[in-house]
Amino acid sequence: MKNTLNTEFPGIGDAQFHIRLTEGQISPYVLLPGEPERVELVKKQWKNAVDLEFNREFRSAKGTYDGMDIACVSTGIGTTSAEICLHELKNIGAHTTVRIGTTGAISERFQPGDLIIPVAAIRADGTSDCYVDKAFPAVADRMVVNALCEACERLGYRYGTGIMYSPSSLYIGQGRKISENGFWPSRSEHLIEDLRQARVTNIDTDSAGHFVVGYLHEMRSASILAVITNRITGEWATDKTGEDCACRAACEAMKILKEWDEHPAKYSIR
Repeated sequence: MKNTLNTEFPGIGDAQFHIRLTEGQISPYVLLPGEPERVELVKKQWKNAVDLEFNREFRSAKGTYDGMDIACVSTGIGTTSAEICLHELKNIGAHTTVRIGTTGAISERFQPGDLIIPVAAIRADGTSDCYVDKAFPAVADRMVVNALCEACERLGYRYGTGIMYSPSSLYIGQGRKISENGFWPSRSEHLIEDLRQARVTNIDTDSAGHFVVGYLHEMRSASILAVITNRITGEWATDKTGEDCACRAACEAMKILKEWDEHPAKYSIR
């Protein structure tokens, strides 16, 4: 049966309903920090930074990085709001996004302040299940991953790649008890141990959804995540140095991608 439902949101001129941005207003290369406050960390890397809109969790800005036009929109926590942001950014011409987030490491390879560039994620985010079968993989765009790694090399930042876990829960879904006498399902008891057995490197709530939704919107999507804690050692970051580095590396990666886009490899199929 044909879908006859009205799928449109109320008109607000030419702007997208949630992010409030219009076509041509921002660069097609867009950084996606989670928390709105992290937009300030991104803007520190730019010249000519200009604040744009701030509606709900979606705070946007634009500027230039080493002569390149670049943009930033915060997505909030989780993939429900990230899906909205990605969809509306696609509507106004965005084609490349990098999530800038924080993460908890569950591998001894990483310590607070390090950067993790996931190549893929285990899907437990919920949002991507609304799009495709659970067997569909959540994989970061190869070119964006390569650019992020190259950026970290150029900047001299400690980084690594890995396969991560993206649940839509911060507490039970990440192996944290609500309270000592509270709800605690048996499957959560060994969650972290089972993930470590599978050589999973870290956990965040967003990246799997970014990868799937971005891919299905024909966008290039990847993540760079600052380690703020190691769940195994119990160490926590004492400042935002890792987040600052993630913001700088994401900007540098976008510059690299733009260079590659303007001078594509001879035999590369796009």
